[in-house]
Amino acid sequence: MSNNTKKPEADYSFKHEEDRPDTRTCLSCRTTFSSEGWGNRLCQTCRSRSSSSMAA
Repeated sequence: MSNNTKKPEADYSFKHEEDRPDTRTCLSCRTTFSSEGWGNRLCQTCRSRSSSSMAA
């Protein structure tokens, strides 16, 4: 059995060079946060607030 417990690094080579993890501004509250790419434009606080309001 292999003793390799380290997770492999994420491979972003298939994405457009600007669609990479970066520090971005939240479109809702305007704070900066660590984004995973273009599709991630809300911070975790605003995203959880948005999903909890949809459940009601």
